[in-house]
Amino acid sequence: MSELHSQPYKFDHLQIAQTETVFEQTNVTFQHRCPLTYRFDRQERLKISVYCIKDDSGVFSHRIGEIFTDVASVIARAAGLSLPLSLSAAIDLYITVPGFYSHYVKLKFCGNHLQIHENLPLAAYMLFVLRIDNRTILLHKSEVVKGKNPKWKEFSVPLYVIQFFQQGALQIFCYNQNVNAADSLIGFCSTSMAQLERGVGALNSYMLMNFEGKRVHEKMSVDLELMELVEGETFFKAIKEGTHLHLTTAIDMTASNGNPNQPDSLHYIHPHTQSPYVNVMLRLAPLFLGYMANTKMGALGFGARIEPRFELSQCFPLNGAHGDAQVDGIKGLLEAYRSGRLVVQPFAPTDFCEVIYHVSNYSPHYTLPNCRFAKAESKRRLGLYFVLLILTDGGLTNSLRTVDAIVDCSPHPMSIIAVGIGKDRDFASVKALESPILKHSDGRPLARQTIDPIRSLIGS
Repeated sequence: MSELHSQPYKFDHLQIAQTETVFEQTNVTFQHRCPLTYRFDRQERLKISVYCIKDDSGVFSHRIGEIFTDVASVIARAAGLSLPLSLSAAIDLYITVPGFYSHYVKLKFCGNHLQIHENLPLAAYMLFVLRIDNRTILLHKSEVVKGKNPKWKEFSVPLYVIQFFQQGALQIFCYNQNVNAADSLIGFCSTSMAQLERGVGALNSYMLMNFEGKRVHEKMSVDLELMELVEGETFFKAIKEGTHLHLTTAIDMTASNGNPNQPDSLHYIHPHTQSPYVNVMLRLAPLFLGYMANTKMGALGFGARIEPRFELSQCFPLNGAHGDAQVDGIKGLLEAYRSGRLVVQPFAPTDFCEVIYHVSNYSPHYTLPNCRFAKAESKRRLGLYFVLLILTDGGLTNSLRTVDAIVDCSPHPMSIIAVGIGKDRDFASVKALESPILKHSDGRPLARQTIDPIRSLIGS
């Protein structure tokens, strides 16, 4: 018989399941499946104990052994994870993902009698978004279609995302693409999954409103043309088929974080106290490491003067090795951070541009050598996906350069997570980067939503 215990972050192990008892077999296959709640944003440790039972009394004779692992490690091993229980025994772990995660809803919309008040050519595109509190999750961005009655291509969105955020509102935004100016809103409407499930017809014909909640035009509408359930890709399937995550952590070293020698600094140096930046690194970096083929990750700093000439750099390796910013695991990341903050001079401004370009390898000006990049992966298709974790106190100075970098990297297999550190800091300029209608300074639109700004409550 075996027991499964779960350990949520900073809590004790709790027993969550127990298998059946199998008698008189040394090579046992337990048939009972142990249900487990999974969330990517939580590191969950598992303890599995295997016991020998006295006949059919249910009394424990002795413990054969126990193993410790985490959910991410089991998911990342598609063929199963084998771990030793003792010198002569081992246990194989397998995870089965419910089919619900592969359920998608396929939708198709058309516009009717669209018009724009400005004297501009009509070239409309549609955004299908999920609004939760102050967050906007872009589920789909359509192609641009010219004319007053556009018919956009069908698209699919995962049902589990909509179900997970049940309190959120589904909204459809119609924008006109302007070449040399910001895109202008044609109108928007709100709906729900329950409403869409009613199918094509008058119940899913939506009048468009402006931001003041007033009807734009009595004939202007967006209509549902197709709604059906289909199967689609999942994160679990991607990992099973060999997709490898590559993590780069970029740390804000600007002077706005405070003097590292002062207790109120976000980079406070003290042998017995962890800075807010360290607390966030310890909480977030392990979430990705469990899915990575190896523990090597990038460690960058930005917004400081660096040796030997103490010139301002917006992208430098924290480990001091000019040719390679890679460190080994969370221990290597913390060592690079602690040594790096001692030898750099905090400066300004706050600019994410170069660290984004470093990971996407798009910059014609500066990147560190000997690294794998998202732009190259777009062409080679080797199964790599890049995550840039930016830790910052906010106060983004040059948002135009950063917007250009985000738009440039949006077609590539790359995501950016910007985590706000510290209380009462200006995070509004970073939050604005979440907009699904970002445009490059040369007019190119955002291919997909790439950045997710979040406020950290850890150690702040």
